Amino acid sequence: MTRLEPLDLPLPDYPAPGLIGEALYLRYAALMAQAANRSAPLADDAVRHEGRRLASDLLGQAITLGSSKAHEGSDEIYWLVQSAAIASLFADGAQCAEFARYRQHVAYYSEGCRTAGQVNAFDRYVAANGQPAVEDEVQSRSADDHYRVMVRPWEAGNTHWVYSPRVLDTHQGTCLLSFQDACWSADVSTWHSGSTVELALRKYPSHRACDGIRVIIDCTKRCALLEAGGEIELADLEAVLDARLEGAEPGSR
Repeated sequence: MTRLEPLDLPLPDYPAPGLIGEALYLRYAALMAQAANRSAPLADDAVRHEGRRLASDLLGQAITLGSSKAHEGSDEIYWLVQSAAIASLFADGAQCAEFARYRQHVAYYSEGCRTAGQVNAFDRYVAANGQPAVEDEVQSRSADDHYRVMVRPWEAGNTHWVYSPRVLDTHQGTCLLSFQDACWSADVSTWHSGSTVELALRKYPSHRACDGIRVIIDCTKRCALLEAGGEIELADLEAVLDARLEGAEPGSR
C-alpha cells in the first residue's frame, strides 16, 4: 500500500486547478496578487468585498465536495478550506469574527496525520500577516492568557464611557467576538474558567446597571449562553441582542 505524503505547500499558494475550477482559481490568484507584501486586512474596500465573496464561494465548493462520497477525503477539500480562510483573512483581518469562523474549518484538520503540518504553516502565516492586538486595551484575560477580553474605551458624552469589547484567542491571533456597533459596552468581564467569561453588556445610551445583559462566552465552543438559556453562535450574538432590546418594553432596556 502506497503511503501518502503529508500536505506541504507554501502559503498562500494553491495547487494547479482541479476540482476548484478555473474561475475560482483565477479569482483566488488575483486576490493574492493584490495582497502580496501587504498586511491584513487590505485597505481597498472593493478588493475586501471580493475577498469576502471569494471566501464564501471557496468554502461553499468545499462543502459541496465534502458531501459527495466520490470526493470524500480529497486533498482538494482542504485546499479549498485553507484558501477560503486566507481570502477572509485579507478581507476582514485576523481580529474579525468572520475570519474566526473560516479558521475553525481549517482547525478541523489540525489532528490529521497528513494535514497537521500544513495547518501549523497556516497558523504561522496568519500570525505573520495579521495585525496584532493592542496590549493597553486588555480588560481581563484567562489564567493562562489564552483568551483576552479587549475593550476600546470612548467617551460618549458627559463623562459617560463606553467600552467596546472584543474577545481574542491569543494562541491563534484571532478575534472570536466583536460588535459592529461601537455603542455596545462591556463594563465588566468575569472569568468562570480558563475558557468561559461572563460579560456584563449594555448598549449606549443606556446608563443604568439594571439595563445590562449578562452573556457567558464559551471560547472553546465558540458560542454564547444567554441568561434565558440556549446556545448562540458568536457571529450571531449582536443581532440576537439587538432583537432582544428592540422587543423590550420602553424603559426596560
